[in-house]
Amino acid sequence: MNETSAGEPAQLLTNGTIHSPSEPYADAMVVRDGLIAWVGASDSAQAREDIKLQVWDLDSALVAPAFVGWVDLARSATERWATQDRATEDTPTQDTPTQDIGSRTTEALNAAAALGHGAVRLSISCPVQHLESESELLTFLREAFAAAAVHPVRSYPVITFTNLTALDTTARFHAIEHGLTLLAQIDSLLGRPAALQLDFGDVREQLLEVRVLLAKASRQLLLRVSEATIGEDAEGGEGAEAGESGGSAELSDLKPTDVVAALVESTQQMRAQKLSTPGGLPTVLAGFDSAQRQDWETLLNTGVQVVLRGRGHLATALSVGVPISAVGAPGQNPWAVVNDHVHHPQDPVSVRAGFNAQTRGAYRSMPETTGTPASSASLDTGARATYAVWEVDSLAVQTPDSRTAAWSTDVRARTPLLPYLDGETLPILLATVIDGDTVHSTTAQTPA
Repeated sequence: MNETSAGEPAQLLTNGTIHSPSEPYADAMVVRDGLIAWVGASDSAQAREDIKLQVWDLDSALVAPAFVGWVDLARSATERWATQDRATEDTPTQDTPTQDIGSRTTEALNAAAALGHGAVRLSISCPVQHLESESELLTFLREAFAAAAVHPVRSYPVITFTNLTALDTTARFHAIEHGLTLLAQIDSLLGRPAALQLDFGDVREQLLEVRVLLAKASRQLLLRVSEATIGEDAEGGEGAEAGESGGSAELSDLKPTDVVAALVESTQQMRAQKLSTPGGLPTVLAGFDSAQRQDWETLLNTGVQVVLRGRGHLATALSVGVPISAVGAPGQNPWAVVNDHVHHPQDPVSVRAGFNAQTRGAYRSMPETTGTPASSASLDTGARATYAVWEVDSLAVQTPDSRTAAWSTDVRARTPLLPYLDGETLPILLATVIDGDTVHSTTAQTPA
């Protein structure tokens, strides 16, 4: 955590709305040493004489937990490997030198902060043919993760092995096994283990073996599916992957039921062998969606979590109880993702559910070995002071049926307010604060 120095005064955020479940009608918050020191009413905070307060007048803005995003560095990785391949082939090229991966990582994380993200999954693709080039691969990953390690946005590394279809099934497994030994050499850079992402179609025939391998290595597995997997059942691919595309061609004949059935079978076999994924490292389906409630009910029994890449059937998944989170397209305002789910034509959710899918639900799906990640998803006393400040037109407790949205709510319900999303107007980001430090700002009203 990037703590403020002991000499800096505490900050008082006042004259706004603080989205805090413990204090749902709070309009003020005190931040000190990178933590939330107090949440409550402005009058009470200003009456305190035990600390020197630096005042930030929010001017009716909303303060809410920062979102969790997804950053794909696929283009950077692809250019790096393409350059290496041309050099190996001794083929002349007129391409101009590409920007180094460290600088691109920093730029990508700056862009994430400018969207109100306090944490991201940082994904880098690696063609399997380059796993043998250990020195080049490790240098590339170290450059990226070294830049991420000093950036305020909290990064959770994801390495995607691609081009596995070029190998036979036995060689695929050996390539994955070898790749895991390389990842162990970069875990210390960010202080948390890199997750491994594979295309579901590439490992379908060896799903049990791959899941067991990752479980024994104490490393999170993400299974990526594309719109080809969910096309017909999800209203024309609304759950399509946002970000890097190009899943395995083997996915084209799969349906959500096929994916779920394979996971159920492998889970049953793992349990029969008294094997399971380590605590805090759930297997994640990235890009999965289904319009069929039965698929979600069956998936619930596997312990697998889901990351929606784009608009999907969030309401059905939540009603069943499947752990689920969501992420938008590159550069997309996270409130637009909430809006898409709130106004989903077949499966609408409340604003609160859509918001939680990109905050609390997302943090809970992350691999974490130190700290308490979920503390960044709630603005309560003692939690990390990681939040975003938004200019909003109006606040409400907005249900899926807009006719029942409440502009003010019974105080006994103790339900914190969120922006009212009408399908067109979105909140505007004013500032992103991570561990008490303002890392992005579009307003001069933040404390100096």
